[in-house]
Amino acid sequence: DGRYVAAGSLDRVVRLWEASTGALLEKYDGHTDSVYSVSFSPDGKFLASGSLDKTLKLWDLTQVGKAAPGTLAGREAGRDKCRHTFQGHKDFVLSVVFAPQGTWLISGSKDRSVQFWDPRKVLAAGNTRAPNEAEHPSGDHGPVLILQGHQNSVISVAHSPAGMLFATGSGDKRSRIWQYSFA
Repeated sequence: DGRYVAAGSLDRVVRLWEASTGALLEKYDGHTDSVYSVSFSPDGKFLASGSLDKTLKLWDLTQVGKAAPGTLAGREAGRDKCRHTFQGHKDFVLSVVFAPQGTWLISGSKDRSVQFWDPRKVLAAGNTRAPNEAEHPSGDHGPVLILQGHQNSVISVAHSPAGMLFATGSGDKRSRIWQYSFA
Protein backbone atom coordinates (compact mmCIF):
# COMPACT_ATOMS: atom_id res chain seq x y z
CA ASP A 1 0.00 0.00 0.00
CA GLY A 2 3.06 2.25 -0.21
CA ARG A 3 3.26 3.16 3.49
CA TYR A 4 6.48 1.27 4.19
CA VAL A 5 9.77 0.17 2.69
CA ALA A 6 11.80 -2.72 4.09
CA ALA A 7 15.20 -4.34 3.70
CA GLY A 8 17.10 -7.26 5.13
CA SER A 9 20.81 -7.07 5.88
CA LEU A 10 23.95 -8.97 6.73
CA ASP A 11 23.49 -8.15 10.43
CA ARG A 12 20.48 -10.57 10.50
CA VAL A 13 17.96 -7.73 11.01
CA VAL A 14 14.98 -6.72 8.88
CA ARG A 15 14.31 -2.98 8.99
CA LEU A 16 11.06 -1.18 8.22
CA TRP A 17 10.88 2.53 7.36
CA GLU A 18 8.01 4.90 6.77
CA ALA A 19 8.07 5.61 3.03
CA SER A 20 6.93 9.23 3.26
CA THR A 21 9.48 10.37 5.86
CA GLY A 22 12.28 7.79 5.78
CA ALA A 23 11.91 7.32 9.54
CA LEU A 24 12.97 3.93 10.91
CA LEU A 25 9.87 2.36 12.45
CA GLU A 26 10.85 -1.21 13.34
CA LYS A 27 13.78 -3.60 13.56
CA TYR A 28 12.80 -7.25 13.28
CA ASP A 29 15.42 -9.42 14.94
CA GLY A 30 14.97 -13.18 14.81
CA HIS A 31 17.05 -14.67 12.02
CA THR A 32 20.35 -16.29 12.98
CA ASP A 33 22.15 -15.36 9.75
CA SER A 34 22.05 -12.71 7.01
CA VAL A 35 18.68 -11.74 5.50
CA TYR A 36 18.80 -11.74 1.70
CA SER A 37 15.20 -11.06 0.68
CA VAL A 38 11.96 -9.48 1.90
CA SER A 39 8.45 -9.28 0.44
CA PHE A 40 5.29 -7.50 1.55
CA SER A 41 1.98 -9.35 1.55
CA PRO A 42 -0.48 -7.83 -0.95
CA ASP A 43 -2.72 -6.55 1.87
CA GLY A 44 0.26 -4.87 3.59
CA LYS A 45 -0.33 -6.68 6.88
CA PHE A 46 2.73 -8.95 6.76
CA LEU A 47 6.34 -8.97 5.68
CA ALA A 48 8.19 -12.17 4.76
CA SER A 49 11.96 -12.50 5.02
CA GLY A 50 14.34 -15.15 3.69
CA SER A 51 17.70 -15.82 5.28
CA LEU A 52 20.96 -17.70 5.05
CA ASP A 53 19.74 -19.50 8.21
CA LYS A 54 17.58 -21.60 5.78
CA THR A 55 14.29 -20.17 7.06
CA LEU A 56 11.56 -17.76 6.08
CA LYS A 57 9.89 -15.63 8.71
CA LEU A 58 6.50 -13.98 8.61
CA TRP A 59 6.43 -10.63 10.45
CA ASP A 60 3.22 -8.93 11.66
CA LEU A 61 2.95 -5.32 10.46
CA THR A 62 -0.48 -4.62 11.93
CA GLN A 63 0.99 -3.17 15.11
CA VAL A 64 3.86 -1.16 13.62
CA GLY A 65 5.11 1.35 16.16
CA LYS A 66 2.79 0.07 18.88
CA ALA A 67 4.02 -1.86 21.89
CA ALA A 68 2.01 -4.42 23.79
CA PRO A 69 1.55 -3.65 27.50
CA GLY A 70 4.61 -4.67 29.49
CA THR A 71 6.91 -5.00 26.46
CA LEU A 72 9.65 -2.88 25.00
CA ALA A 73 8.38 -0.22 22.62
CA GLY A 74 8.71 -0.07 18.87
CA ARG A 75 12.06 -1.02 17.36
CA GLU A 76 13.19 -3.14 20.31
CA ALA A 77 10.15 -5.42 20.34
CA GLY A 78 10.62 -6.73 16.78
CA ARG A 79 11.41 -10.30 17.80
CA ASP A 80 7.92 -10.62 19.30
CA LYS A 81 6.32 -9.73 15.96
CA CYS A 82 7.41 -12.92 14.18
CA ARG A 83 4.17 -14.76 13.46
CA HIS A 84 5.80 -17.90 12.09
CA THR A 85 9.11 -19.43 11.05
CA PHE A 86 8.87 -21.59 7.92
CA GLN A 87 11.40 -24.41 7.72
CA GLY A 88 12.04 -26.82 4.89
CA HIS A 89 14.89 -25.57 2.72
CA LYS A 90 18.13 -27.51 2.97
CA ASP A 91 20.31 -24.48 2.24
CA PHE A 92 20.26 -20.66 2.15
CA VAL A 93 16.97 -18.93 1.28
CA LEU A 94 17.93 -16.32 -1.31
CA SER A 95 14.58 -14.98 -2.52
CA VAL A 96 10.99 -14.71 -1.25
CA VAL A 97 7.87 -13.31 -2.88
CA PHE A 98 4.15 -13.28 -2.13
CA ALA A 99 1.76 -14.21 -4.92
CA PRO A 100 -0.39 -11.15 -5.75
CA GLN A 101 -3.50 -12.77 -4.31
CA GLY A 102 -1.70 -13.40 -0.99
CA THR A 103 -2.43 -17.10 -1.24
CA TRP A 104 1.16 -18.27 -1.51
CA LEU A 105 4.59 -17.35 -0.31
CA ILE A 106 7.22 -18.62 -2.77
CA SER A 107 10.92 -19.01 -1.99
CA GLY A 108 14.08 -19.79 -3.92
CA SER A 109 17.14 -21.35 -2.34
CA LYS A 110 20.73 -22.40 -2.76
CA ASP A 111 19.36 -25.96 -2.45
CA ARG A 112 18.13 -25.42 -6.08
CA SER A 113 14.47 -25.68 -5.13
CA VAL A 114 11.47 -23.39 -5.31
CA GLN A 115 9.04 -23.93 -2.44
CA PHE A 116 5.43 -22.87 -1.95
CA TRP A 117 4.22 -22.04 1.56
CA ASP A 118 0.66 -21.33 2.72
CA PRO A 119 0.68 -18.30 5.06
CA ARG A 120 -3.13 -18.45 5.36
CA LYS A 121 -2.96 -21.87 7.02
CA VAL A 122 -0.41 -20.62 9.55
CA LEU A 123 -2.41 -17.49 10.35
CA ALA A 124 -5.70 -19.38 10.62
CA ALA A 125 -4.11 -21.86 13.02
CA GLY A 126 -2.79 -19.01 15.15
CA ASN A 127 0.71 -20.50 15.21
CA THR A 128 3.46 -18.07 16.07
CA ARG A 129 6.58 -20.20 15.56
CA ALA A 130 7.77 -23.63 14.61
CA PRO A 131 7.52 -25.95 17.68
CA ASN A 132 11.30 -26.04 17.94
CA GLU A 133 13.07 -23.54 15.72
CA ALA A 134 16.09 -25.84 15.49
CA GLU A 135 13.98 -28.57 13.84
CA HIS A 136 11.48 -28.79 11.03
CA PRO A 137 7.92 -28.75 12.39
CA SER A 138 6.58 -32.28 12.53
CA GLY A 139 4.53 -32.24 9.36
CA ASP A 140 2.64 -29.02 10.02
CA HIS A 141 3.05 -25.93 7.88
CA GLY A 142 5.93 -27.26 5.83
CA PRO A 143 6.13 -26.47 2.13
CA VAL A 144 2.96 -27.23 0.18
CA LEU A 145 4.89 -27.80 -3.04
CA ILE A 146 8.57 -28.19 -3.92
CA LEU A 147 9.70 -27.55 -7.51
CA GLN A 148 13.02 -28.68 -8.94
CA GLY A 149 14.41 -27.66 -12.31
CA HIS A 150 17.52 -25.56 -11.81
CA GLN A 151 21.01 -27.02 -11.68
CA ASN A 152 22.31 -24.33 -9.30
CA SER A 153 21.04 -21.89 -6.65
CA VAL A 154 17.67 -20.20 -7.26
CA ILE A 155 18.79 -16.60 -6.79
CA SER A 156 15.61 -14.72 -7.61
CA VAL A 157 11.87 -15.32 -7.74
CA ALA A 158 9.48 -12.76 -9.26
CA HIS A 159 5.73 -13.25 -9.52
CA SER A 160 3.62 -11.87 -12.34
CA PRO A 161 1.13 -9.25 -11.07
CA ALA A 162 -1.70 -11.14 -12.77
CA GLY A 163 -2.31 -14.85 -12.80
CA MET A 164 -0.42 -17.84 -11.55
CA LEU A 165 2.85 -17.24 -13.33
CA PHE A 166 6.30 -16.56 -11.90
CA ALA A 167 9.92 -16.51 -13.03
CA THR A 168 13.11 -17.71 -11.40
CA GLY A 169 16.73 -16.85 -12.04
CA SER A 170 19.53 -19.21 -11.15
CA GLY A 171 23.27 -19.61 -10.83
CA ASP A 172 22.96 -22.17 -13.63
CA LYS A 173 22.76 -19.13 -15.98
CA ARG A 174 19.15 -19.88 -16.81
CA SER A 175 15.84 -18.24 -16.12
CA ARG A 176 12.64 -20.24 -16.03
CA ILE A 177 9.01 -19.25 -16.29
CA TRP A 178 6.65 -21.37 -14.25
CA GLN A 179 2.87 -21.62 -14.35
CA TYR A 180 0.90 -23.23 -11.55
CA SER A 181 -2.63 -24.03 -10.48
CA PHE A 182 -4.04 -25.66 -7.39
CA ALA A 183 -7.25 -27.64 -7.40
